[in-house]
Order: sequence, then structure tokens, then C-alpha cells
Amino acid sequence: MNRYGAVWAGILVVGLAVMFLHPAGAEQASPLAAVEADVKKAFPNVAVMPTADLEAIEKSGQPVVLLDARSDAEFAVSRIEGARRVDPSMSATQFKDAFGTDLKGRKVVVYCAVGGRSSTLASRIDRVAKEAGADGVYSLQGGIFRWHNEKRPLVGPAGATSEVHPFSANAERLIERQEGVAYTPGASKSAKAD
Repeated sequence: MNRYGAVWAGILVVGLAVMFLHPAGAEQASPLAAVEADVKKAFPNVAVMPTADLEAIEKSGQPVVLLDARSDAEFAVSRIEGARRVDPSMSATQFKDAFGTDLKGRKVVVYCAVGGRSSTLASRIDRVAKEAGADGVYSLQGGIFRWHNEKRPLVGPAGATSEVHPFSANAERLIERQEGVAYTPGASKSAKAD
């Protein structure tokens, strides 16, 4: 198993343990918040951008380079508007070749499902992005799962959507708004109810 796989597996196991080992009704952090804390521990040098900050930047019209570091299947269901899908294993050189001329004065925000893949990529591209003039490189706090849980806007193939791909059956448990879970566009419980 490569480093990324081992980190993601560890994060998911800890998150699921937190979810199932705490007694019902006990005051506790959400399972997603526990996974976010584990991601932060695994990537202490990666800056994290809260979802509210990204939404404020987008609403202000401030230029941002928004990268979706999920699979094609995940991206096909939904994304944060304006995001460009990138391979989460892209090298720093590939990143610089693809985005180097568009970085000056812009924040680079990377997201995935919860933050593991995006933190890995943000860590890898941080230096070259800043050398190209980026105003910081960030991993989105809680990824698209937190964005979805907070009812922030997503777009899919047909426009606005409340659907989100769960990454895996185990990770699906981190999504609070289960009616929006979809492995393919238009296949969520909420879409079937319409």
C-alpha cells in the first residue's frame, strides 16, 4: 500500500471507530470532525481553509484556483462550482505546467471527499505554487463532504444538485445528509423521490 493509501485507510478507521465507540447521546465531535482532526495530524504543514472562507471568496469574486482531487466518478456526480478536476497523484511539475501561469495573486484550494487526497496534493504542490506567485495553497476543511453537509451549493451534469458521491460504502457514513448520496448522477434517494 502506498503512503496515500495507508494514510487514508488510517484516517477512515479512526473516524469509523469514533463513530461507533462513543455511546449514543454522548456529547462528541461528529465522525467527520474526527476524521478532519486526523487529517490535520497527518499533514501538519498543510494550510486548511474553512468552507465558509471559500464560499466568501467565491461570492466576493476574488480569483481562486479551485481543484477537485477526486476520481472521475466522484466528479461526475457533483463538484463545487468552478472546480477543475485534477489527478490527485499529479506531480508538482505537472501542476506547474498546467496552472503555473494562472497562479499569481490567487489562492489555490484543493478538495477531495474529506481531505486526505487534497492534503497530499496540496503538500506536493505548495512550493511550486508559491514560487509561481500563488497567495497560499490550502486543503478545504472536510472536503466536499463538509460542504455538502453544510448545504452549500454543488453542481452536477444537469446544474444545481444536492447529490454527492460517497467515495466508498465506509466513507458514506461521514455524510450527514444521506438523501443526497449518489454513486451516479441522479441516483440519490432525493432524486428518486422527485
